[in-house]
Amino acid sequence: MEFDEVVQRARAAFSSGKTRPLQFRIQQLEALRRMIKEHEKDIVGALTADLHKNEWNAYYEEVVYVLEEIEYVIKKLPEWAADEPVEKTPQTQQDECYIHSEPLGVVLIIGTWNYPFTVTIQPMVGAIAAGNAVVTKPSELSENMANLLATIIPQYLDRVRCSPGLWGLRNSSLKVSVGPGAE
Repeated sequence: MEFDEVVQRARAAFSSGKTRPLQFRIQQLEALRRMIKEHEKDIVGALTADLHKNEWNAYYEEVVYVLEEIEYVIKKLPEWAADEPVEKTPQTQQDECYIHSEPLGVVLIIGTWNYPFTVTIQPMVGAIAAGNAVVTKPSELSENMANLLATIIPQYLDRVRCSPGLWGLRNSSLKVSVGPGAE
């Protein structure tokens, strides 16, 4: 699948509005946590195969950090997502004044070869918590992890957020252009 098509599908998923409700975000984070716990051995095995890490290092350097992050975000998300009251001025005395945060859309996460699980999944936690759709490109240099993530993530995350095409980038290169007319 071409990158443009993947991004368009992610934008359509975001535009549907399904990713915005707080309960949906929490459900997706709980599903991500369940995925990690149910596939701990597979994750550690992929890290061992790709990076030759021993099981202890693979688990405690990558998996534990992501699980702790998910736990913390699930606990704090209702507080973070709540409207924040602001001080009224003489002109706004009759108004209800608050700051209401909204997700911005689609987040691209490019994984690294040296921490292929943590640097791919941990940013996904924040993106999901914020209500965004996610496009991820695991590192092709950590092939076992890229293949594992491509297999297990669609089994746990909602298809609106994670349709099968969003994982079509796992073994492709990605050209990034910055600025008008950049190539």
